[in-house]
Amino acid sequence: MEAFSIVRPLLHTTVQYVTIALILLLVVRLFMPPRTQLGTESLLSRLSRLTDPIVLPIHSMLPYGTSLAVAAILSIFAAMLVAYFFLGIVDDLLASLFGFLGGLMAGAPIQALGYLMYGAVSIFTTLVILRILFSWIRVGYNAGGKITRFVYDTTEPILAIFRGLLPSFGGIDFSPIVLFFLLGFVKNAIRSLLL
Repeated sequence: MEAFSIVRPLLHTTVQYVTIALILLLVVRLFMPPRTQLGTESLLSRLSRLTDPIVLPIHSMLPYGTSLAVAAILSIFAAMLVAYFFLGIVDDLLASLFGFLGGLMAGAPIQALGYLMYGAVSIFTTLVILRILFSWIRVGYNAGGKITRFVYDTTEPILAIFRGLLPSFGGIDFSPIVLFFLLGFVKNAIRSLLL
């Protein structure tokens, strides 16, 4: 676990700096004049093109006529949310990996099994989160390539069970959200019983 205490702060610091840099770029984008007023090779035009992959998909989900400034503000919140979830997921995966290895080296098979199960549930939770994000940004089965198909193929068998158990609420599928919370309970149970 000594390696975990070294890797974790480095990773957190790196993600924090990347997130802060992205937020600063988005704040500058927020106060930029419209692209038509920018030169094609100006610094602001380059900044606009750099942040387009984040701002434009969010803008496309907003009602028609919504300004790009609103999309930039929502992009700032999205960047913070993604960084938060990313750090949580990576913390779980690193703790699982180092805990599993530590359990094996210490001759504690129950602890190693617990960390292995915890890591597997963490990976599946990550896939469910990706599935929820894909549905929000309207990425279909074939739209994102192999990664999207893998996420859908991996999560669909379990989501189909929950979808069959839950009543429909106006066409909104709550099965990924229910599964996400259930996986949180499973992770807590593993942590309490095996770790």
